[in-house]
This record gives sequence, C-alpha cells and structure tokens, in this order.
Amino acid sequence: MSRYSPTRPLIIGIDGRSGSGKTVLSRVLAESLDDCHQVTVLRLEDLYQGWNGLATGMQIFSQDVLPKLAAGETATYQTWDWHTDTSDEGGLGDIVSTDPTEVVICEGVGVGARANRELLDILIWLRVPDQVRYERAMQRDGESYRGQWDNWAAQERLMLDQDQIYDEADLVLVANEPDERHHTSALAVVNAMLESGHSLGGGPQTSTLDSQ
Repeated sequence: MSRYSPTRPLIIGIDGRSGSGKTVLSRVLAESLDDCHQVTVLRLEDLYQGWNGLATGMQIFSQDVLPKLAAGETATYQTWDWHTDTSDEGGLGDIVSTDPTEVVICEGVGVGARANRELLDILIWLRVPDQVRYERAMQRDGESYRGQWDNWAAQERLMLDQDQIYDEADLVLVANEPDERHHTSALAVVNAMLESGHSLGGGPQTSTLDSQ
C-alpha cells in the first residue's frame, strides 16, 4: 500500500461482490468524514461499459483514473450512462473530471485489483453470503438486474480466479447482514490513518460481524 501524506489524497478502496454493501459503506464513510475533511466518492459502476463491461471499467479505472488521483492530479475520464434510451446496456455518458480532494473513496467490483493496490492507502473487502447479496441486489435494482445476475457473477468469478483480492485486503468485513458495525470498524481505521498520516500497517485485519 502507498503512503498517505498531506500532499496527496488518502485513497480508500472498497471492494466486494455485487450486493455486498459497498455503496452503503462508501456513503456512510463520506457522511461521517465530511464535517472535517473534503471527501469525494468515485463509483466504478460509472465506468463499467454495460453488463459485459466489468473488465473494461476496471481498465479505465486502473489506467486513466486512479494514477492521476494518487499523484494529486485531476482525473478526466469517460463515464457510462446506464439509463440511456438507446440500449438496454446503456451507452457512453459524459466526460467528467474528479479532483483529488483530501479523501477519495473508490468503491466497486475490481477496485482492489492487483494493478491498483500499490496506489490505495487502504483496501476494504466486504464478504457477504451469496443469497444475502442476491436479495439485496434485487431489492436495489429490481428486474433490470435479475436477468443479468448470472452474467455479472461470472465476470466476478473470472476476475477473482485470476486475482484473489480478498486475500490482499487490509480490512475484511464479514457479516450475514451488513450493518452499522461494519461502518464503525471501517471508520475507526480510516480515522486512525488520517490522524497518523500513514497507511495501514500490521497486516490484514478481519472483523466478523454475524447477525444476532
């Protein structure tokens, strides 16, 4: 992992398979840190180019986005519009720029890929049972996702067969139901890093949060 310093952003990566709670955790962290720090949230779903676009989105993030932010520079990149009327897959969206604020939270499947890990100050992996993930994803995205679940899951499995991201994470959060204990554990680690000015040390940590 890289070294955080006041001259570059603290870059947090939140990874995990679909429905594991990445977006919720990123929102909670951003809201909790916002009073004292400038925070930007970058979502990889804005980079995936359609339902078969996991690898392409990861490549855009690794080549065009993360290196710029890690260097303290503005990243400019092509987004994907999931809601265009021209295709069920969506289409090319706006070209946007993301500035390197004090804290940058990057969330999405593939954030913690091998090509990215040296540029992340902390990598969090969310591990949630498959059935729980499925139910959460269907509740979130409904019928638009139901027909694509197996296709997207296959891309996730292929990625993880080639790169066991969860084994390289600094913090692994395990739960039957993601809840505020996830958020508290992650926030405590991030605050400690901000206070110390250094990236997380001492090897991976695992927090097992079973529902009661």
